[in-house]
Amino acid sequence: MDNYKVHNATVVSSNTHTNTNCDTECEAAVLRSDTLPAAENYPWWGGDYKIPKVLAEFIVQIDSESKIRLGEPAYEIKRIEKQIFLTQCRYIPPTSKVFIEGYIRKNIEYAAKSCSKDHGIAGTIKDTTVHVPFKAYTKVDFCGNKPHILPNPPAMVARYFDEKRMGKDIREADRSNVEIFNEPVYCELEWSAVYDADIDNKGTPIDGFINEEEFQEFTDKSVIYICMKLLQKQQVCWPDHSMPHGKEEVKNMPYPLNTQWNMPDTEALDKK
Repeated sequence: MDNYKVHNATVVSSNTHTNTNCDTECEAAVLRSDTLPAAENYPWWGGDYKIPKVLAEFIVQIDSESKIRLGEPAYEIKRIEKQIFLTQCRYIPPTSKVFIEGYIRKNIEYAAKSCSKDHGIAGTIKDTTVHVPFKAYTKVDFCGNKPHILPNPPAMVARYFDEKRMGKDIREADRSNVEIFNEPVYCELEWSAVYDADIDNKGTPIDGFINEEEFQEFTDKSVIYICMKLLQKQQVCWPDHSMPHGKEEVKNMPYPLNTQWNMPDTEALDKK
């Protein structure tokens, strides 16, 4: 098309292309189609419901001592608010030990001296928040309600003779690997209590005032009580028929639920 001007715009060229080649092969196609066979299923040991079950409920006493530094010197602590937070609660199967870890959140309100004169001290109320960590382990009495946690059975390998029957055939082997997935044991914090003492070991006397001093560091001694539950989701029947725990009962269960922990006698260990 020839060049021409319309409202100060110049059209350099204009081309239209249409492919009318009907001999080009169409690439759309069904690449693969399979009819899947039916897969069989078998009944398996279970229950009517899978619900959380309380395994144990107990109170743990933890003693903690820490040294705390305030944001600035103070001459009196007004109030300390304390809350318990757990960061870890880990049961170690098949023992009776539970590892606990957490911290005490302490919000400390204190009076910081601005001035002192004659018989008076003036100041402002400040606050400092600290996290005092603690960790401990405890032995839990499950009273027959130990968690249902099954170890994986060992991998098995079947070998065959070679053609001359003089040794194994290194080119052929049959293997089995079974993996069991268990419900985790978890904790719920029911209630907590903290009893503590705050001791100033390093104060500076305030001139003209008997028994008044400034300090920035103090020792905190805490006695912590934590009430908690251990729970695990388990299959239950109605009426409740618990999963067998006896060695003979476990042996009679279908594979691989009849696997056991390879360790010394746990009853003897629990008595220690």
